[in-house]
Order: sequence, then structure tokens, then C-alpha cells
Amino acid sequence: EGSGQQLVLKGCAGLLKPSAGIIKIGGQDMTGKSYQDFMKAGVGYMPAGRLEEGLIAGMTLVEHIALTEKNPPFFINWKNAAKKASQSIQEFNIKGKPSTFVEGLSGGNQQRTLLSLLPSQPKLLLMEHPTRGLDMESTDYVWRLLQSRTEQGTAILFISSDLEELLDQSDRLGVFFGGRVKMLEACGTSLFHLGEWIGGKGFE
Repeated sequence: EGSGQQLVLKGCAGLLKPSAGIIKIGGQDMTGKSYQDFMKAGVGYMPAGRLEEGLIAGMTLVEHIALTEKNPPFFINWKNAAKKASQSIQEFNIKGKPSTFVEGLSGGNQQRTLLSLLPSQPKLLLMEHPTRGLDMESTDYVWRLLQSRTEQGTAILFISSDLEELLDQSDRLGVFFGGRVKMLEACGTSLFHLGEWIGGKGFE
């Protein structure tokens, strides 16, 4: 951590504008465009800070669902929002009710709530530490869900401080060192060699 991964993810989500370089999504030049433009292009972003950046403390599950409406009416249809919240609770196995405040949920259920708020089938899903602080059951659930997304065509770019998770769940790895990045195939890369790359070996 601290070597620039989060900055790259935020740049790829349109939350930060790069000082140099080009960002393309599906061949479309998105450099310098807004977060809303990136969302319209099919980019979903899930931050590491569940309550700091992802969810809004003091608001319920149903209120979060209402906020995700793409073309919201002037007046909120609370009946429809409650129905969608109940569907999300069932689909993502969230241990809560539509009226539950998000800060009252466990870390695992907050993470599932964040996942439920993402676009159903984004082209690109950017994730910061997708399973940090989760128990084994929640971790397995999150990766099964993400695997199903990739099978439907979503590309996932995630950062994690868990090296075993990186090796187990990735096709390719990007290692940052000294302002440069090297791409490695996860298959065939060991923890030992990954540690060497992180330490700068191979960047000489």
C-alpha cells in the first residue's frame, strides 16, 4: 500500500484527473471526463472505506436504493424503492431490513450492500480491498459473486494487501515500484517471487 494503486483506481474511475497519459474504456478516450461520464461508459467503483466513501451513515438500505435510480422522478416512489431493497437483501444475502441503517450492519453486510448498489453488469469494475475485514464466509461469497460477473463479461481491476488473495483471484498482476508498473501472469507466480517484485527486483 502507498505505492499509487489507489490513485490509479480513482483515475480510472474519473474521480481524479491524470496529469499525463490517456485513459480509454472500450476504445473510447475518457481522459479528463467526469465520474458521471465514466459511470455512463459502464464503469463501477467500490472504495475501501465503506462508511467513509461508499455508504452514507444515517441512511437506511431503502434510502440507498432510492439514490441509485438512474432517472429518478421528482417524487421518490418509496413503495418501489422498498421492493427493490427487499430484492437486493434476498439476492445478496444481506442480514438486515429495508429500514436498517447502514452503520448498524456488520462489515460483511456493508460490503454486500455496496455490491448491491453497483451497476448490474458494468464493463469495468474497480475495487479497493474488496474483502478487507470480512470473515471467511463473506469473503467466499464476494469472490463467487465477482467471478460470476467476469463470466458475464465484466473486467475487474482490484487492489489488495493480501498477497495470497492477489495470486488466487487474479489473471494478471500489476506491480508498482518507483513510478513504474510491471505486469505479471498470476499463474506461475509464487508469493516469494511476487515479494521480490514488490521489493523492486526486476525494475533495475
